[in-house]
Amino acid sequence: MTRTRIRRRTALGLLAGLVAVPALPASAQADYWTIASEDHFPPYNYSLKGKRTGVDTEIVEALLKELGVTPVHRPLSWREVVQSMDENTADVAFQFIASPTRFEQYNMIGPFRTGTTVFVVRKDSDITYERLEDLAPYRIGVVDGFSYAPDFDAATFLEKVPSSSNVVNFRRLMLGRVDVVVGDLHVLNHVAKQDGRLKDVRVLPKPVGLVPRYIALPKARKAKAEQLQAAFIKLRDDGTIARIVDSWLTQ
Repeated sequence: MTRTRIRRRTALGLLAGLVAVPALPASAQADYWTIASEDHFPPYNYSLKGKRTGVDTEIVEALLKELGVTPVHRPLSWREVVQSMDENTADVAFQFIASPTRFEQYNMIGPFRTGTTVFVVRKDSDITYERLEDLAPYRIGVVDGFSYAPDFDAATFLEKVPSSSNVVNFRRLMLGRVDVVVGDLHVLNHVAKQDGRLKDVRVLPKPVGLVPRYIALPKARKAKAEQLQAAFIKLRDDGTIARIVDSWLTQ
C-alpha cells in the first residue's frame, strides 16, 4: 500500500470520527452570569479570603447551581449595582427592596428573604420614638442611594445625613456626628461586633419596617429572569432557601 493511500484512509477515518461525535447539548456547555452586589454588606454579601460569601450570596449561588450556571461576582458600590441594572451591564443584582418603580424598571425575583430595618442609637442616648416625627430633632445617618422603608424614605421632614457605607455610618454614630443610624438589624449588629462596640449601642424597640428583599435582572434579560424565577420557586418550596437563611441568621 502506498503512502498516499495510507494518508487518504487516515484522513477519511478522522473525518468519520468527527462526524460521529455529537455536539454537546446546551445544558452541558459552560454558562457564566455576571452577578452584581454591594462590596461589603455583611452578613449578606461580602468577601472573605478572596471569596464572595454571605447569606444572600449563598442563596443566589444555589439558584444558579440549580440552572447549571457559574457566577462571576462583581463587588461594587450600591450606586454601581443599581447602575449595572439600569445600563444592562450585569445579568443579576441583589438585594433590592420592592417598589412599583423597581418592578417597572427590572425583572424582580422573590422575595427570597425579609429583613428587619431598625434605628440604632448610642447606649447612653435618651432617644425614643413612637412616630417618625419624634425623630425630627435628630441627625439620622443613612447610606447614600439606599431605600429603607416607604414611610421613612418619604419623610422629608427628617434630617438624613448620607454616607458611603454602613461602616462609615456606624463610626459617625460612635463619634457623635449623627444621633441615630438606620439600617438592617443584622448588618448593624455585625458592624458593631466587628468594631467591638456592641455594648455601646442599643436598638430602638420599634422597627422601621419588615422589608422583603428581591433579586433583580435587567428588563432586556427576560429569558434569564424566567429561568431564575423557576429555580427560585423550586428552592423556596423545597426549603433550601429557608435552610440557608437559618444557617446564617440563627447562629
